Amino acid sequence: MLPPEPGLIATFGFVRNPYGFLDRCAREFGDWFTVRVPGVAPFVFTSDPAAVREVFQGDPALLHAGKANSPLGAFMGERSVLFLDGGEHLHDRRMILPAFQGDRMRAYGPMMRSIARAAIAKWPADVRFPIHPEMRAITFEVIMRAAFGLDESAEAAQLKDLIARLFALYSGRLASLFQLPAFRLDLGAWSPWGRVVRLNREMETALYAEFARRRASLEKNREDILSMLLAARDESGAPLSDQVLRDEMMTILLAGHETTAASLAWAMYRLGQNPDVAHAACDEVAQLGDDADPASMRYLDAVVNESMRLSPVVPNVGRVLQADMKIARRDLPKGVTIAPCIYLMHRRADLWPNPEKFDPSRFIDSRPSPYSFIPFGGGTRRCLGAAFATYQMKIVLAEVTRRFEILPVAGYEPRPTRVSIAIAPSDGMPVILKSRG
Repeated sequence: MLPPEPGLIATFGFVRNPYGFLDRCAREFGDWFTVRVPGVAPFVFTSDPAAVREVFQGDPALLHAGKANSPLGAFMGERSVLFLDGGEHLHDRRMILPAFQGDRMRAYGPMMRSIARAAIAKWPADVRFPIHPEMRAITFEVIMRAAFGLDESAEAAQLKDLIARLFALYSGRLASLFQLPAFRLDLGAWSPWGRVVRLNREMETALYAEFARRRASLEKNREDILSMLLAARDESGAPLSDQVLRDEMMTILLAGHETTAASLAWAMYRLGQNPDVAHAACDEVAQLGDDADPASMRYLDAVVNESMRLSPVVPNVGRVLQADMKIARRDLPKGVTIAPCIYLMHRRADLWPNPEKFDPSRFIDSRPSPYSFIPFGGGTRRCLGAAFATYQMKIVLAEVTRRFEILPVAGYEPRPTRVSIAIAPSDGMPVILKSRG
């Protein structure tokens, strides 16, 4: 028997106001509840720590994450490692992982810092200013440079423009509905999905041309992600196919761009609301100097983690059960999706004392359990880009706090809003920036 569920109308609140919906369900149903969407197998949400541990430690053959992620394939392509399970997932993940290992971040650091400084230098002071679009611009430029290492050619400019236009469609008002097959109808060039289909074809043509150009040029010592994926070989010496490369690059670009931008917007909100924390972060940045390695930013690291704890931009992960299973002493049938709830796990009072309080000191000299602090998921499916995202967030926030004091906008309360694949603060997350002179 499945856990209790909210009514169908209430369930649509998960799209409109995901955090509020999850809070209400936790108050009414506790650690377990079921969400049903027409045409989709039931989602069994849980914030039971024992269940989350069992899911992340469970047999991947019985707990399919790729199948649970499949609605996002409409945005990224179904051959991405995000949507694979079993042997296919392990095969492709091994080939992709070297591009995201921790020591790679130092190579990207100067580029991240340069892009952040150039953007921040243009920001206005002493006026209401929406920060989320600016963070999206920074993270888009960073991920494009890291992923492609693009030059100044016309071909590179065209590819960048096509991807930017496609992502703009993915962040539109109706984009969250594209996850449902019923809304992916090509009714011509002026229909919402029709525009996506046609622009996607243009983008793919340019992307495949870039793959071919890179293979033909045989450029050496390139450190961008595409070059590393083009050079990757499996145990038999086989490379990644163009289709897999296309889907992996789209996943890297979209996930690495939108989720990091939303996380940065939430962090800016927390800093504006907590001037003592912002001052401590500024003091650390000043002490470490202009070009400090983000690995040395211990307090800023804690700020980033605490912001992701309170406002995870992906509220849950999922695993589709391939057989009847008992999880945390609860019998669940084959075919349902068990969904460890990141948002509710991060707000459990038994794991996080005074859980609603923004308190970065929780993460100073403390290493949280990988089963209680899970902004990037967990187990063998933990996000490949976790190190890249946190490294970039620390660089950007260091540059912001070095130049500006962040002031809140009177009367503004953020409403969690879906932007593409992430949950961001509403209305562009307005702030007022006061120059530090």
